[in-house]
Amino acid sequence: MVAEARRSTAESGLHGFTIEQLCETVGVSRRTFFNHFASKEDAVLGIELHADVDLLTAYARGEVVPATLDPLSSVVALAIEQVHAVGIDRSENALVRRVFEREPALVARFLSATDVQLAQVADAVRERFGWTVTDDPRARLVTESAAALLKVTADRWFDADPDDPTFDDQLTTNLRLLRAAISTGQDDTP
Repeated sequence: MVAEARRSTAESGLHGFTIEQLCETVGVSRRTFFNHFASKEDAVLGIELHADVDLLTAYARGEVVPATLDPLSSVVALAIEQVHAVGIDRSENALVRRVFEREPALVARFLSATDVQLAQVADAVRERFGWTVTDDPRARLVTESAAALLKVTADRWFDADPDDPTFDDQLTTNLRLLRAAISTGQDDTP
């Protein structure tokens, strides 16, 4: 549904097709569509209803990634799990860029959804590490740091040669570089 919604939006704009047409094209019912997405815009952006609930709940309980990981490493490992679950593909990047060029208002919706997701991840981090004091900023700091790592990694990965290291490897390398930069300001192996 997401790929077809993106293709249709890139070609015709959001108003160039209906949810019914999208459902017919991909062979699902309107009810199935609304079981997965709140709106056509969310389908285009791949914002699936309750997509990460089970994963974040398990993470908060200390599952999904090794319990021995520090907070930042655990969120990076969680992000890798999410990327594997969603299955990002370099070829989708060009299509998403065309969608945003055609429908710039979707950028704001995407950023809003990202903020909601980061808040949910921060809540899971808070629970996993027992940071229960209301004004404790650690969970948000860790989550936002991981989000920055993901953004830098994705920017480079989507524009890289397909023979370059995997997304996971690049993210892990960027985590190492960030740690080195913060702790010593030095690392000669980017």
